[in-house]
Amino acid sequence: MKNVKELKCYGVGGFSDSDLVSIGVNFPLLEKLDISYPNSSPSRVSDSGVIELSSNLKGLLKINISGNSFITDKSLIALSQNCLLLREIIFRDCDFISSDCIKFVLRNSRNLESLAINGIGLRPRESLLTDAFLFARCLTELDLSDSFLSDDLLCLIASAKLPLKKLLLSDCHGFTFDGILYLLDKYQSLVHLNLKGANFLSDEMVMKLGMFFRRLTFLNLSFCSKLTGLAFFSIIERCVSLRCMIMVGTNFGVEEYTKDTKDFKSGVKFLYLSRNHNLLDECLEKISRHCPFIESLDVAQCPGITRDGILEVWRNCGKLRSLDISRCTGIKSLGVVDFELPKLESLRACGTWIDDEALDMISKKCRGLLHLDLQGCLNVSSRGVKEVVQSCIRLREINLKYCEADKKMYTWMVFANPSLRKIVPPCGFSPTKALKNFFLRHGCVVSQDSSELLSIAYRANGRDDDTLTRLII
Repeated sequence: MKNVKELKCYGVGGFSDSDLVSIGVNFPLLEKLDISYPNSSPSRVSDSGVIELSSNLKGLLKINISGNSFITDKSLIALSQNCLLLREIIFRDCDFISSDCIKFVLRNSRNLESLAINGIGLRPRESLLTDAFLFARCLTELDLSDSFLSDDLLCLIASAKLPLKKLLLSDCHGFTFDGILYLLDKYQSLVHLNLKGANFLSDEMVMKLGMFFRRLTFLNLSFCSKLTGLAFFSIIERCVSLRCMIMVGTNFGVEEYTKDTKDFKSGVKFLYLSRNHNLLDECLEKISRHCPFIESLDVAQCPGITRDGILEVWRNCGKLRSLDISRCTGIKSLGVVDFELPKLESLRACGTWIDDEALDMISKKCRGLLHLDLQGCLNVSSRGVKEVVQSCIRLREINLKYCEADKKMYTWMVFANPSLRKIVPPCGFSPTKALKNFFLRHGCVVSQDSSELLSIAYRANGRDDDTLTRLII
């Protein structure tokens, strides 16, 4: 156990200083530690616990102490002084850490490559001091999400000439187009940029910023409500390295549709366009032609999309592995598909009107399916479910919550498809202890908890999950 290198204690209940002391004593070779957001109120972690921890973990490289609301500057200073190899510090929602302390860490932690903090410029934390970033010579990743950032501060970051590759300004306010233009002009080597919630951005502004996006592999422009498809197509044409694009909750689709005369192919693999209420089939068809290499597509809660748009995606995007059409109320059925979809592994269709006929098509054309989410599909019955379970022999997870499937069929499902690992049954199904044990003996869990089923690879709050970043790279 003493050789453990990484320990995750995210959301642990009752986590306290004594636990930190034990971690420091029992895992002296620990390099990565996550003690963020303990599930106890108030938090039982204090400065004394973090200070003791830091004195025992000299080789610590990464720590996440977010959500430990009572720690102060003393904790961060101790980590910076005792853990000289620290490369990454994450301390979101720690209101008692001051800007002076952040400056100290940036100056003293010479190996620091990644810093994540929120609430800059908001009480009780004042804005960062003018020379805070001048000493962070190794900083490649900076997350200042949920902060008030002036143009002056952005200019100071630009002047620091950091080796930045990843910049997250999700849900920040206070800065203008001039500030972000100046910053991006200085950091044209960025590969990862998050500007979620920058409501002032227009199509014209994004097109102008696009000249600095040529090395980007990841871009998040979600909830930039003025943006339309014009910005999207301009970006994917110019940014040849782009692999992931997120434009959730924008005005995508209101632009006037004109005949497409350009023939370019984007390398985008991950595309998230949910909550775009004006997105229509013809626009989705255009996307599928210009982005034929898409592996994961999310168009959930886009009511203007019908089966015709989805069929065009399936026809043009032969590498598609994951599709989310949840709550696309315009999709009444999936129609006739005259081609195979061998690579489709995950399908989320929660709250749609698809029926047994659609499941029959899925069972015949999507035999490689691993995950199927049908929560709230009221037209689905046991007949359609049986077709999928029998034909999709690799199926591991299926969500039937709020469906009309027969409660007596779950024993049969486990026998019929040995690959099943999790079933979320309709409400009201309460298996006996003996039945639960039967399922477990066959390696399958039957649970009403669908929270971890078919989880998407990025967080809706705009802080981008490391899993997705690794996939892109």
